[in-house]
Amino acid sequence: MKKITTYLLIFLGLLSCSKSHNTINEIFKHNISLQHKKIIYDEDYLIGSSGKMLIIDSILITLDYNNERMFHVFDIKNNKYINNLGVKGQGPNEFLHPYSLIYHSHIDFLSYDLLDNSLKKIRIDSLMNGTISYEKMISFNSISNSIVIPTKYNNYIGFGQYESNMFKLIDSDGKDIGLFMDFPTDKETKTIDHRNIALGYQGSLAINMDRDKLVYASLYGTILGIYNIKENSINQEFLLVYDYPQFTVQNEGGGMSSPITKDGICAFRDIYATDKYIYSLYSGKTISKLGEKAFEAQNIYVFDWEGNPVIHYRLDASINNMAVLSNNKRIYAISNLPEPTLIEFEIDL
Repeated sequence: MKKITTYLLIFLGLLSCSKSHNTINEIFKHNISLQHKKIIYDEDYLIGSSGKMLIIDSILITLDYNNERMFHVFDIKNNKYINNLGVKGQGPNEFLHPYSLIYHSHIDFLSYDLLDNSLKKIRIDSLMNGTISYEKMISFNSISNSIVIPTKYNNYIGFGQYESNMFKLIDSDGKDIGLFMDFPTDKETKTIDHRNIALGYQGSLAINMDRDKLVYASLYGTILGIYNIKENSINQEFLLVYDYPQFTVQNEGGGMSSPITKDGICAFRDIYATDKYIYSLYSGKTISKLGEKAFEAQNIYVFDWEGNPVIHYRLDASINNMAVLSNNKRIYAISNLPEPTLIEFEIDL
């Protein structure tokens, strides 16, 4: 009964929020402007197109989607660039398309290889020694997974282009446990093939340190949801919806596509979780007005794990990814200055 009451209060609170606020910015009472600091000379490294970032102790790793080598490694304690590793290929210790960086322990991290359909465990000491070695933890039969994340229950949560629902629970043998939750949609969107909906509702995921809570933030539209993970179920705890993704359906030649319209909102460009907080990087711009600049963001909205707004950071530099120290004292990001450059922002949470 207590849990039902909690969900009801959240739902009523959201209804009230939607009536009194027009933008996500208006629900945050605390706003702070942050100035970036360049910490490592950019001639020491060359980044093509930076992707997901992860901090483990004093080591920062960032993916590169447009470079011969796919992982950049920084020592942020000593402000040093370590190396660039990870060759594309199908041989030993090679990668096809690593798409995520997931904390696993103080000595290793995980990456889901989108084209190899596998979750790989990579040791930090191999990166520091100038090589990269991984253990393939598990491979998945489905090519529909966009990302797979381990939970505390020795199973996995999948997110992808499914025929129904939003999330999938997968057991330790790679077999499906069940499908759970769904994207919040308007009446017109509900009639579209669910796989097209999933393409239109692509987003970023992050899991808490205890691996029993997950946050989803939409790339387009303005949607953020927090979910409780159980051994055999996933339940919604909080949902914020300001606007829906605007996309069209273009399914031709056996393929499926849901391109975003130029008037659609570019929303959460990235999301990063610490033990206490959820950091969401938000654009709020439209392609019709700003073109490619719409994909860059200068706002970080911080929530707690109950969905309460904590603080809004206004950045003096545009970024499209980020990582946060576990003590919530610094944010790291890549910014085009004009070359992709590692920068930091000091915070105090």
